[in-house]
Amino acid sequence: MVVTPAKLHRLSWLLYDFANNSFSVMIVTFVYPVYFKSVVCAGLGNLGDLLWGINGSLSLVVVAVLSPLLGAVADLSGRKKSFLIASGLLCIFLTLQLAWVGSGMIFWGMAIFIAANIVYQTGQVFYNAFLPDLASPQEVGRLSGYGWASAYLGGTAVLLVAIPLLQNGAPEKARFVFILTALFYLVFSLPAFLFLPSAPPKRSGLRWGAFLSAGFQQVKNTLSRLDQYRQLSRFLLAYFVYMEGVSTIVYYTSIYAQDTLGFTVIELVYLYLVLQTVGVGGAVGFGLLGDRIGPRATLILILILWSLVGLVAAFTYSKMIFWFVASAGALCLASVQAVSRSMIALMVRRDQQAEIFGFYGISGKLSSAFGPLLFGLTSLVSGSQRAAMLAVGMLFLAGLLLLLRVEEPRKRGELTYGG
Repeated sequence: MVVTPAKLHRLSWLLYDFANNSFSVMIVTFVYPVYFKSVVCAGLGNLGDLLWGINGSLSLVVVAVLSPLLGAVADLSGRKKSFLIASGLLCIFLTLQLAWVGSGMIFWGMAIFIAANIVYQTGQVFYNAFLPDLASPQEVGRLSGYGWASAYLGGTAVLLVAIPLLQNGAPEKARFVFILTALFYLVFSLPAFLFLPSAPPKRSGLRWGAFLSAGFQQVKNTLSRLDQYRQLSRFLLAYFVYMEGVSTIVYYTSIYAQDTLGFTVIELVYLYLVLQTVGVGGAVGFGLLGDRIGPRATLILILILWSLVGLVAAFTYSKMIFWFVASAGALCLASVQAVSRSMIALMVRRDQQAEIFGFYGISGKLSSAFGPLLFGLTSLVSGSQRAAMLAVGMLFLAGLLLLLRVEEPRKRGELTYGG
């Protein structure tokens, strides 16, 4: 079979999702949250929940501020690939630094994670901005779904490789997991660094200061026309609300399962292996469904499922029921992001891809900042993680109601203005 340049571009783009999801799974979702609360914050109880929420909130507030600016600069300079490479390599370096964070090193445990999460999340702006270049409007949902499926396969692969280091739950072994994660991220991101298409540089006579100034001006111009983006604004508001719930699930699932339901480290490993497998089917299945019935209708179905996940998880006392609930959440996790990304891709004009994906990043990152903080504060004040999980279920219901006010996009760019 002949590998055409277009196929090579898509394959390298998919492999980057395979690579960088190792950071999301091992550092954001699974190993480091448990390590941070049980080792770095040993003896602090529910205060550890709040500190972990602050980690996510601070990093994502910074990302929310940077996303539209960096997106606009990438549009103006034509250097989104360079930004992607720089953010990826810096995230890999910072992940390595987590290996020396030990018990009681709360400041460094927070500072390194916050910095790593900032560069990881800002890198997603540039990665997402490649999607409209690599797929036609009829294929956006499919390729976006394949991207999330690839991410889940990467998460499964890194978990399988890490099992020998996690079986006895020893904290010193967890440090080697952070090194393994960084190496995994580096190796599988190399095809994207080498083969993703590079756009011709724009405005080559401008210095970086001029790019930043032009970026600020372009963002300012977009904000001044915000009333012309009525459907886009409505969607971003709905996305803001339901992504609060999604981000909270991502940041606290392992902590909730361990503290409230008594999961051991090895039980968490097997749980996450199942969740990664289920997530592949969800990403591909809902991505294809989004192309068939439209992203809005697909998101409505996903948010109904998410609402049930949050509510049932808050009241279950059974590990077995939690396995089913978590699996339903995994089915929705990649798909809600893949289908949301598809909807945005169909609503933007080609000359504002990275910038609008930057505003998409603002909505997602700010909501992701509030979600973990809400869980941490609720847990600390009420003394119950179940009350915090119930609040998460309410966020999904609110996001669903807001989404009902958004029209279904019918072709790329149609609903960016007016509506």
